[in-house]
Amino acid sequence: MKKNLGFILFIGLAILFLYISKINYGEHGLKKSISACIIAQKKKDKTMTLEFAKNYCEKEIRKK
Repeated sequence: MKKNLGFILFIGLAILFLYISKINYGEHGLKKSISACIIAQKKKDKTMTLEFAKNYCEKEIRKK
């Protein structure tokens, strides 16, 4: 029984830590994608403003 209790406690803590890391770092990939899109849009069209590129990229990436 003690073996099982230790294993169950380990699994419970692992799930908790994975959930916390998902909350803390979940937006990181989205921010990187938006930044890359903004850079690409600015290189593609030199006259595009930063705000327009940011709004366009956020809308397109969140749509997917």
